[in-house]
Amino acid sequence: MACWGAFEARGQGVKIAVLDTGYDPTHPDLANKLAKFAEFDENGGVVPSKPHDDHGHGTHCSATIVGGDESTRCIGMAPHAKILSAMVLPNGSGTDTQILAGIDWAVQNNADIINMSLGGLRMTPDVMDTYTMAIIKANLRGIPVVVAVGNEGSQTSSAPGNDLFAFTVGATDVDDRAAGFSGGRTQIIEESRYIPESKLPFVYSKPDVTAPGVNVYSAVPTNGKPPRWEAWNGSSMATPHVAGAMALLLSASPGLLGLRVKDRTQIIQDLIVSTVKELGESGQNHRYGYGRIDILRALGHAKSCGYIPKPVAPSGNKLGSKIKRPAKKSSRAKP
Repeated sequence: MACWGAFEARGQGVKIAVLDTGYDPTHPDLANKLAKFAEFDENGGVVPSKPHDDHGHGTHCSATIVGGDESTRCIGMAPHAKILSAMVLPNGSGTDTQILAGIDWAVQNNADIINMSLGGLRMTPDVMDTYTMAIIKANLRGIPVVVAVGNEGSQTSSAPGNDLFAFTVGATDVDDRAAGFSGGRTQIIEESRYIPESKLPFVYSKPDVTAPGVNVYSAVPTNGKPPRWEAWNGSSMATPHVAGAMALLLSASPGLLGLRVKDRTQIIQDLIVSTVKELGESGQNHRYGYGRIDILRALGHAKSCGYIPKPVAPSGNKLGSKIKRPAKKSSRAKP
């Protein structure tokens, strides 16, 4: 909330694509915040349907990004942003083809950020390139792809969160401790259709950053009943905090929109990474990535880099210049 007051950043003008189980537009925290909805079948085809969520996961994640204060608590990071909801996990599961179709749809509909609180466990550290080209295409359009690392604990990760080009998120608790379920490990690319053979094998670490993912309070589908909210755990809950932080950054930083789109993704991610609260071992590590995000510091850094314009002083006075004031009259009585 400090960002809302200090930088007037609430996500205004930003669209976040949430690839998940759907969206409940009847929940009061999510009403009038849906820009577009699409449901995909297992072959990546569009299924004609109205916005809905038959599982709850997508609604919970979406409300963490754009939810209001209907519960008497502010639950959304960027309440003035809009959601592009791609239902790629009907009933909580989906295929790679469904998810890839959702990424393409998000790019075609001019998403500013893609949130994927999903993944399939990989038992080994080697990384397949199933999602690599789709993520690269999004990145080249200036769209960061924020993905959960997975919930199977230390020395595990999930695809596509293990992809080199994904911006991967782990979970912390209220005391900035890494959640026991949160994944992270060294990854290795041995074969790739998109990385030159001379660069292989390529070794790197995941996650990139961490964010709150324990006991996260957010909206769940109403199903025709009074509105409900529940506290859930998971790297899935941490991921929309990062997507919401990026929405705040974009809404406050018109300078970022003036960048070449192929540079925008990297600079957004660099602003987030360079201002984290470093935890655990120095530098990137398997439990925290580079550290827990701090969006207020990221906005301050964006301002120092010139992406946020400086305020104009009133009455034509330059900031920092002295304002002339009338001389004080003496209060002594005349003789």
